[in-house]
Amino acid sequence: MLTELEQTKRALAGKHRAIDDWLDARQALLVEYMRLAGLMPTKSKQRSLPGHVELQRFCEQLVDYVSAGHFEIYNHVVTAFEQASGDKLELAKRIYPHIRACTEFALEFNDKYSNADEAQLLQLDEDLNQLGPVLEDRFKQEDRLVKALQVVESLSR
Repeated sequence: MLTELEQTKRALAGKHRAIDDWLDARQALLVEYMRLAGLMPTKSKQRSLPGHVELQRFCEQLVDYVSAGHFEIYNHVVTAFEQASGDKLELAKRIYPHIRACTEFALEFNDKYSNADEAQLLQLDEDLNQLGPVLEDRFKQEDRLVKALQVVESLSR
């Protein structure tokens, strides 16, 4: 996922300040996800449950990221699509349900883990394993939207 993010950042760098900030937030979220999921190299061979503070920080990043997508980026994209041809608008209609499903999953994850007790933490690995593919799909769908936005904007110049 980090490789795909770097490719997206290279392709879109400097075109929209809000998108640059959003991709930086995606990177921070992804790094924190990988750390929590045990996908980052560590000095210790043993892995322990994350502390309440670090899990809460991840949940905040997750909610901030999905919120920024809905309230900042998508509004910009939808406005551009509304001014474009019907084909591009159809693309948004096909992609948005995938993104909305990820948002619902992310919010449920946040509700469960932002103030998790020890019993809930025992399910964290399983839930992180489910969250990873959901985020990966979301990132792919978001990239499709942003790339389509580039096409729309280039046609309107």
